[in-house]
Amino acid sequence: MQLLPVAAALSLAFATHAVRAANGANGQDDLTAGDAKVMQAVQVTGARAQGLVPVTTEAGSFRGANIMDVPSTVNVITRELLEQQAVSGLYDAVRNTAGMTRQQNGGETWDQLVIRGIAVENRTNYRLNGSMPIMNFSQVPMENKERVEVLKGASALYYGFTSPAGVVNFVTKRAGSKPVTSMGLSVDDRGSAVANIDVGRRFGVEQEFGVRINAAGGTLGSYLDHVGNGNRRFISTALDWRVTNKLLLKADLEYERRKVTEQAGVALPAAVKGVISLPRAVDPRQLIGPDWSAFEAQTKNAQLRADYAITEGWALTVEAGHSETARHRRLAIFRLNNAAALATGAGRITGNIQHSVTASDLLRAELAGNFNTGWIAHELTLGASRTDKSQDPIYQSNYTIASQNLYNPVRVTNVVFGPKPVSPTTAALDTRDTGLYALDRMVFSPQWQSVIGVRRSSYQSDQGASHYDVSKTTPMASLIYKATPELSFYASTARGLEEGETGPTGTVNQGVKMAPGVSKQKELGARWLTPGGSLLSAALFDITRPGYYTTASNVFTSDGEQRYRGLEVSTQGKLTRQLSWQTSAQLLDPKFAHINRVLKKDPSPSDFVARHANFSGWKPHFG
Repeated sequence: MQLLPVAAALSLAFATHAVRAANGANGQDDLTAGDAKVMQAVQVTGARAQGLVPVTTEAGSFRGANIMDVPSTVNVITRELLEQQAVSGLYDAVRNTAGMTRQQNGGETWDQLVIRGIAVENRTNYRLNGSMPIMNFSQVPMENKERVEVLKGASALYYGFTSPAGVVNFVTKRAGSKPVTSMGLSVDDRGSAVANIDVGRRFGVEQEFGVRINAAGGTLGSYLDHVGNGNRRFISTALDWRVTNKLLLKADLEYERRKVTEQAGVALPAAVKGVISLPRAVDPRQLIGPDWSAFEAQTKNAQLRADYAITEGWALTVEAGHSETARHRRLAIFRLNNAAALATGAGRITGNIQHSVTASDLLRAELAGNFNTGWIAHELTLGASRTDKSQDPIYQSNYTIASQNLYNPVRVTNVVFGPKPVSPTTAALDTRDTGLYALDRMVFSPQWQSVIGVRRSSYQSDQGASHYDVSKTTPMASLIYKATPELSFYASTARGLEEGETGPTGTVNQGVKMAPGVSKQKELGARWLTPGGSLLSAALFDITRPGYYTTASNVFTSDGEQRYRGLEVSTQGKLTRQLSWQTSAQLLDPKFAHINRVLKKDPSPSDFVARHANFSGWKPHFG
């Protein structure tokens, strides 16, 4: 648990050559118009929006698809909305998205998200430009992001082994036909001051070269009292080259480094007769751990893509990418001494110091084209992908602070440090996910269309004594009915593949990965583009997945099944409101279903405790 700060942000921006097209994209008014000229043999579309309302999506196998033709729940946060919300991090971007909450961290380090009650996997479920997995172990920079897309539910068809929570996709800014030069300064009441610059240009006789550079840097204030400021540095480059009228090359490079002081986590009190009593609210400004509990992270992302028009109606896409995050952490974890300490706050700190390096590599080749069989129009996609992920061995050393009070913390002066272990406390992890997939969108008439697909995945995972080698076939099918171009309905069913969760800190099998599993999803949805220009969406969903929990002997295990069912309603436009209502049952034994009811209006640190004590239940969320 982290204590959430409340801060007011003030953004000051100064721009020259200001460019704002009807779609609300800065300098991206006809981002894909030039691409369409290059790729004359195929229909090329890109991320487009009308102000706050998305027109297309770039996530998953639906890249470039009209939002009304997507048989899944997709929430898109456009650039205009990102600017209006003064977004500085991931949760800032998605906080008004139905069914999304933050778990564990308060955001000063990074944001761990939950969608529809399911944790979003930090190694697999965050993507750059629709495909490359990026490591979400440090706050995601937002200066170079054109939009953020949330594709909810099982997504194994395109992404392979991912959590059925959904995929968060970041689309980067690119150079448009008009030059962009802007500078800004963001300050807040905590003492943060971060300057940024955004420059976009096209060059060449036929404007065949495009460059978009974003950079930011400055000091990061803390919501904690008597804590020094942190700092961050960020730079990114997006490059385009229209080599010929058939070949288009793209590259994205990102680098960020940040350092902040991290608030202590609070361990769950022991259960008494099956009930966990929560501590009372604490002052979030008071630092519980030592003032040297620093969080330092360095992130590097690189992505390359080539699109080649083979013949009219057919194109080949090849892409590769690498993502890496190196993180040094001195995490403090507060633990109450006993049940009586709930009233007094008496406890201790058992912290850990660790350095971790996580990385992923992607290779993907995709053939897409259009053809007809009689009166049925087909949009066929055939692809092959391989994703390798790794984590270096972790040598975690511990420290102890014998006395601290949760409600009235004092400055830490006496710390006992343990020795650095000779052998890894968490073994190195290597996984490989290889997949072949096919997707066919069949258009029967202006009103009816269907999307069907299948993926064959091969997954290998090695960590210490744990070895998994699994092959699975996962189908998906959907039917879409468009009563009018502005009103559509869909029904879909899909299977997902997910890597096993990892034993959390403090368990006997800490850091050990569980066996992979299969999730199932059914969804009914509707979209309406109102005459006023707002997009109204609604969806009913039912998801089942493997159940994970910690036993009474403190062993993290996978057993039984979890089920999530809910209703989501959202609007995007001049007036944005989102509502989700869901119920989830965690079946840890075929004869036993443990359901607890939780009713909250706004997620808080107490919600985190309730959600992570193997509880589940009714949970409305008002964005």
